[in-house]
Amino acid sequence: MTLSLFLVSTAYAHGTLPPEDGHKIYFEECGNPAGIPLLYLHGGPGSGFSTDITQLLDPDHYRIILMDQRGSGRSTPHGSLTDNTTAHLVEDIERLRHHLGIETWHVFGGSWGATLAIAYAMAHPLATSALTLYGVFLARQHELEALYFDGGVAASMFPDVFAAFMDPLMPDQQTNPITGYAKLFQSADETVRRDALNRWTTLEKAVSRLILDETQMSADLSDPDFVLAHSLIENHYFCHHGFIDADDILQRAGQTLADIPINIVAARYDIVCPPQTAFDFARAVPHARLTLVEDAGHTWRDPSNTQALLQVLNAHKDTS
Repeated sequence: MTLSLFLVSTAYAHGTLPPEDGHKIYFEECGNPAGIPLLYLHGGPGSGFSTDITQLLDPDHYRIILMDQRGSGRSTPHGSLTDNTTAHLVEDIERLRHHLGIETWHVFGGSWGATLAIAYAMAHPLATSALTLYGVFLARQHELEALYFDGGVAASMFPDVFAAFMDPLMPDQQTNPITGYAKLFQSADETVRRDALNRWTTLEKAVSRLILDETQMSADLSDPDFVLAHSLIENHYFCHHGFIDADDILQRAGQTLADIPINIVAARYDIVCPPQTAFDFARAVPHARLTLVEDAGHTWRDPSNTQALLQVLNAHKDTS
């Protein structure tokens, strides 16, 4: 059965959390104010949220909360790396829950948003009524190498795109492109810096869909604020393996998350977050339900991913 997308929801409320560590966190609410609270966590890190994601969510059923993580979107200071770690983001989420007077909420995230959703649920399982995850990512070395290193999946399947990504790096920087790009981002030459920021974001965008959407990618890359925050913050997190301990998460998740319904969607051809990580997480949490999509890439916008998420989120309405 093919399910239809919902209309993009319009915010009925918005605001910022009181500043913490100099950061102001922007959020919006849409859907049904009396509905089941659902928090969506965007990817990147650094992408900021898009209201397009609300097309997956029934606005009559859910009270939908969207937030821009530190330095992202409309949260300020824009692109800031200061006091910007996973632990800080988890506490921002918990502050938002208290600010909105929510007892428990369904947490929904994709890619980095799935990472953050897992980290939050591990820290606050009693506040998490359900988890919906797609493109699970745990920032392990082999996961980072799959996208950013020579010999990885991206380099093998998109050699033209990957060659352009590696081009500005000196030979000694090419052994670890993540730290190599961190140095380029600190260049005193603004032309070099801007070029590096664009190349970092271009790599991920170019490999995220099964069939590249040139229009969508051009729109993303034409927004210098998006590119700045996405590239700087993502690189900052990946230089530190997401500021998480993936092995510890996999060891403790089964027990810590035992009482939380969990649905996972993973795509066979996801280059950014290869499905092995979703498989590993599902094995660590045996009650989680894993849907493997056979004909999609990384983004939820690939039609088969869209359908899988619509089915999961609509089925969940009866049990949230």
